Amino acid sequence: MMKLYGALASPYVARVALVARYKGLDLPLEMPAGGLKSPDYLAKNPFGKMPTLEHDGHCVIESQVICDYLDEVHPSPSVAPGDAVARARARTVARAVDLYVSPEGSALFRQMNPAARDETAVAAAKDKLLDSLGKIDGLMSPAGPWATGEFSIADCTLLPYIVLMQKTILPIFGIPDPTQSLARMGAWWTRVGRDPLTSAFTAEYGAAVDDFLTRMRGG
Repeated sequence: MMKLYGALASPYVARVALVARYKGLDLPLEMPAGGLKSPDYLAKNPFGKMPTLEHDGHCVIESQVICDYLDEVHPSPSVAPGDAVARARARTVARAVDLYVSPEGSALFRQMNPAARDETAVAAAKDKLLDSLGKIDGLMSPAGPWATGEFSIADCTLLPYIVLMQKTILPIFGIPDPTQSLARMGAWWTRVGRDPLTSAFTAEYGAAVDDFLTRMRGG
């Protein structure tokens, strides 16, 4: 029996959920009953973060580790396909999103309130984010159809971040949508919209983000 703790609006949780969908796994998703800092949840994940995967009495934490775990216990279809070079490319894109897109996106997310905005910090984060997205575009497969060729962890990592940015920091700070301004990412985004799995997940994840933003605004 598997269970995933977390909220779908989190791109880290969404990454795991998309991997599970691709594999055809039934992976129930719920928030911890007592919250992320409750003693019960901290016993599962001492950092009090999400997601956490519970499987047959064992707990696995950190989204990328969980995805790797799912690939080991349910190896087909794999989100690390191809040969060693192909797998390295896919993991590189996923890692680049975590290391270079997520931090700058988070920095901008914290600046969304105009009354408390630091314009110098905003300008620096925007420059770094645009630079990182351009470099990730260069790492993507020029021939497609997915981010690095076959469907992989790169797609499962990149998709939630793109949707989250489209609904928050891109319009707020006037940042060009990379799916419109970058060639490879644009071709990839077209594939995302045409594929039944990813198009349905994009809509579901987008709705979860919308709900989170509404609650954050007190609506």
